[in-house]
Amino acid sequence: MLRYRFFKAGRGFTLIELLVVIAIIAILIGLLVPAVQKVREAAARTQTLNNLKQMGLALQTMNDANGVLPPLWGNYPNTTSSLGSKGLQNGTVEYYLLPFIEQQNSYIGIANNYNDSWWSMYEIKTYIAPDDPTAPSNGELDTGNPRFGSSYAPNEWVFSAGNNTGSSTPIASIPKTFYDGTSNTIVFSTRYMACGPINGNVVAFYYGQTGEPCTRSGGAGGVGTVPAFFTTGLPQFFPTPANCNACTLQGFHANGIAVALGDGSTRMVSSGITAGTWQNAVLPNDGLTLGSDW
Repeated sequence: MLRYRFFKAGRGFTLIELLVVIAIIAILIGLLVPAVQKVREAAARTQTLNNLKQMGLALQTMNDANGVLPPLWGNYPNTTSSLGSKGLQNGTVEYYLLPFIEQQNSYIGIANNYNDSWWSMYEIKTYIAPDDPTAPSNGELDTGNPRFGSSYAPNEWVFSAGNNTGSSTPIASIPKTFYDGTSNTIVFSTRYMACGPINGNVVAFYYGQTGEPCTRSGGAGGVGTVPAFFTTGLPQFFPTPANCNACTLQGFHANGIAVALGDGSTRMVSSGITAGTWQNAVLPNDGLTLGSDW
């Protein structure tokens, strides 16, 4: 005898139920996206601080090895030092830091293949902050030269041993010229890799020769340009690239700016810091203590 099996069709979703499910999924995505964005921002901030940490600790190792820190611009560790096969020429803090951040090959390669070592940040990831809104992924600002930028700037007051003469000879050292203490002195700070427009042009952060946006009489480098900061004024906190001031510093977040200190430590300085406390942290020998807002 033939037997027949009958299957009862299941009830499908109604249109209202389907819309409710879609709405729930949309809400969950809406909650998830900001959370993911916050995680990415936190990771980028951590990487920026890690880069500063590497640079700060490298200064300590450099000082231990040579007994002196490099000038912003000059020969290092002494005035007769030569760079690779090109012999005697000037270099920047960023250049001389390379062997101490495990970039010995880049240090030698730049010396042998470039006309000078002013723009020595050749695709060095340590010098590119992931949360710098103006930084190309490889740090290349000018494909014609080529020239590469940095998301970080050394403090001229430190590397010129607390003066504004722009000396091209090594005269700073740890702790000798850190009169206010290494833990109270900023050695590196973040800044936008490129600012603009200034006079209609997007420019790298620097000061230098006459006609350039951040000219300062007696500045290190003379008629050249040095990727450093001299200003003691408050930084900008997360300005738009169009409102960026190439003559000051920039924090990559509205609530603060990342810095490295002379003892090798790093920190986020709050955007609520007063002008006086910030200036005291920039100057290594003003003899003033940092305020409670530090």
